[in-house]
Amino acid sequence: MAAVDLAGLNRSISAGEKAQTYLLYSPDEYLLDSFARRLSGLLLEEGEEPTVLPGPVPDIGQAVAAAGAISLFGTKRLVYLSRIEPTAMRADDIKLLAELMQEAENATLLLTMIVKEPEYKKKGAGLTVPAAAKPLLAAAEKVGIAAALEKPNEASAVRFVNRRAEEIGASFAPGAAEELVRRCGIDLFLLSAETEKLAAACGYDRIDGQLVSRMSVRNIEADVFEMIRALLTGKGREAFRRLNELIYLQNDPISIAAAMNGSFVDMVRVRAAAAQGIGYQQAFKTMKNKGSDYRYKKSLETARPFSDAQLAGFLVVLDRLDRRLKGGSTVDKSTLLQMALGELLLVGRGEMQYADS
Repeated sequence: MAAVDLAGLNRSISAGEKAQTYLLYSPDEYLLDSFARRLSGLLLEEGEEPTVLPGPVPDIGQAVAAAGAISLFGTKRLVYLSRIEPTAMRADDIKLLAELMQEAENATLLLTMIVKEPEYKKKGAGLTVPAAAKPLLAAAEKVGIAAALEKPNEASAVRFVNRRAEEIGASFAPGAAEELVRRCGIDLFLLSAETEKLAAACGYDRIDGQLVSRMSVRNIEADVFEMIRALLTGKGREAFRRLNELIYLQNDPISIAAAMNGSFVDMVRVRAAAAQGIGYQQAFKTMKNKGSDYRYKKSLETARPFSDAQLAGFLVVLDRLDRRLKGGSTVDKSTLLQMALGELLLVGRGEMQYADS
């Protein structure tokens, strides 16, 4: 019937369209599980339960038996094969499952499969399945729906939290959903949990930016990253406010300095990669970072207005800060952090060409 993407599958479910078989594949477990739940709600009649056969190697004999059984309600059964791994399955079992997907009359088959994101991905290229899964993909495309669910980007993560808030009776104020994604990254499990927490905190009303800042998950790296972005985008007062808050919350000054250094190292890395024609996404994967590439994207944006000499100057300031913090300076460590932030501001404005010891 069709090969669709995430948006296409959303449209199909919203329209109430039903297919004979479904194959969903994605690198994101949350997407697979959440769409499987939505499809179960669409495909199951009230009072019925799906037959769930967990992967990575499902029992194909049980799948055949479940698909062939006639429902007491006179409706189609739902046979759900969860998180299968065709590379671990026997070729004969894959062939039998592909035939079952096309020939089952008394059941709808739903298969989910985790696939790896390619380390290097050409622009416009979609997700691919391993060779062992090709017969299943062909069967799904012939008689049902094969859906490639790409890992979400920043924009789709914002849409996700807005939709999740609406589902539980709340809403985000303008800019608040974006702030939550900036703080949490693109982790749908975490974003869902944080949205539920924030909705409860506001009485299932309106989630504003202040509530997100006050109650959403906090980590020193994210807070310092936003502090540095504020500093280098003309929001000096906001940067010093964030630093004072970090100090007030008794974060270790050396940890704050380390996170500051990490923010500037990210800028240098993505700038050097861009000079070689390497995008921030590829650079993120090459450095074997985990989680979202949001930081690299924003680091590249932040680094653009500054020269290579200024970027080097930032690192000199931070090197000196590190030596002072660890070298037994008689100056209060909080003051050293504030002094360093001021020097970074001057380097960024071009008022300090270098910061030597």
